[in-house]
Amino acid sequence: MRNIENAYFRGINSYTMKHLPLLFSAFSLVQVANAQDAVYADKVTDHKTIRLKTYSLSETQLDKVAAIEVLSVQWDTARLGFVQVGMTNKRIEAVPDLPYNQYLQQYVDRQYGGKLSPSGVHLLWAVKDVRINERTFQVNEKGYCRVKADAYISRDGQQYAQVQAFDTVIIRGAMDVTGRHDENIARALHLVLLTSLEKGLPLLDAQPTLQSKDNIKAAQLAALDIPILLDTAYVDGVYASFEEFKANRPSITAFKMENAGKKPKLYTTDASPQHIKDSWGFCVKGELYRTSGDAIIPIEKSGHGFVVSNYMQSARRRNQAMFWSSVGGGLIGGAIAGSAMKPYMVTNIPYITRQEPEATALDMETGELTL
Repeated sequence: MRNIENAYFRGINSYTMKHLPLLFSAFSLVQVANAQDAVYADKVTDHKTIRLKTYSLSETQLDKVAAIEVLSVQWDTARLGFVQVGMTNKRIEAVPDLPYNQYLQQYVDRQYGGKLSPSGVHLLWAVKDVRINERTFQVNEKGYCRVKADAYISRDGQQYAQVQAFDTVIIRGAMDVTGRHDENIARALHLVLLTSLEKGLPLLDAQPTLQSKDNIKAAQLAALDIPILLDTAYVDGVYASFEEFKANRPSITAFKMENAGKKPKLYTTDASPQHIKDSWGFCVKGELYRTSGDAIIPIEKSGHGFVVSNYMQSARRRNQAMFWSSVGGGLIGGAIAGSAMKPYMVTNIPYITRQEPEATALDMETGELTL
């Protein structure tokens, strides 16, 4: 169950900085300086390493905590997201400096370990998503960090109660947000800690339903085992829903694409062809596409999920959208090509109604485009 805490939405606003207008020339100089940032010396390469340090965060009830265990079940095991570098704001991958099964746990141990008490409660976080993104606007930049996790609490470290499903996005603005993503991740995880204790401690007193740690871990890991991620080939056809996509079972396997007002549309190819409305996406010749309104967006598997192909480097990109000609050719292929290269925004975050982050991937729980 997805549960986003409104109280924390208000708190997130306090992290968002106000910006003074600056001349474009000054903005350019800052970008040049950032390109030489020694903390991220790999900016000149094709990726950026995000290292988590310790940070000055508000004190909480850590004396009531004995242990914090992190179970990493992120769908994208290849990267944290995409960031911008250079004068042209080139998009490159942001990657953790440690394997995922160590990355967050080692940070949590460094940040909180020395303040814990053996007599306290045990926390278990099944972290489903840690995702960063940034965009440049006329006079500033904005950095985004999404953390999605199921939080559990226990008295003995064996039987746990679920506190809640946590899902929030932190937004911070500045002239240089590229060097702040590490702190954004830390702040988002701190909100998970605050929620775990503020809601979890009273929950334990209410005799909640308990689950064993082993069962929780097995269920969390099993959620990654879906056919579209495990199968070696994709079935051609049109997906009416995200569930069909996950199952690798399109409900319409005979279809074609035609231009309608210079916009490609899908039709069945049975005896009485019908316009296929509101499809989730489709597969043709093994290539996958997510539909969104009139847009047709090439996607491809990466890690335990799918990313928008346009953000993958050409050398590693599987879906080059070179099958456009076989889909329709001519104006249809051109329309799809133009749609594929456009940036799309994440529009389903209720408290971000302007200056949204770019959509670079699929949320593997909902099928929605995410940052």
